[in-house]
Amino acid sequence: MKAILQWIGDKFRKNKFTEAQNYIDSTCLERMTEFVPVALPKYKNAGQLRDSAEIPEPGVIIYTSPFAKSDYYAEKNHKRGGNPKATRMWFETMKRRYKDEIFEGVKKKLR
Repeated sequence: MKAILQWIGDKFRKNKFTEAQNYIDSTCLERMTEFVPVALPKYKNAGQLRDSAEIPEPGVIIYTSPFAKSDYYAEKNHKRGGNPKATRMWFETMKRRYKDEIFEGVKKKLR
């Protein structure tokens, strides 16, 4: 999924939209961490998925760990790992829980 704020016009508004997009990206990444499954510390891949997130371009967050896609869509119990709040489709879970907070932050950035 990709969402980008774009403004064609004066530089002030373009900078405000860039600031708002950066806020959205960083806040989503931070809030998703709460729901990302992690392996127990005794396993060699512990923390690998959670630490593999990157923002290659505005509006795009990618988890580069080899098993990220399968963990995101898998119909399995993620809570048995090292994160009791872990869930599948953690981006969707984060949106449901924090969308209003993120929207309020964006409104403040655009003032």
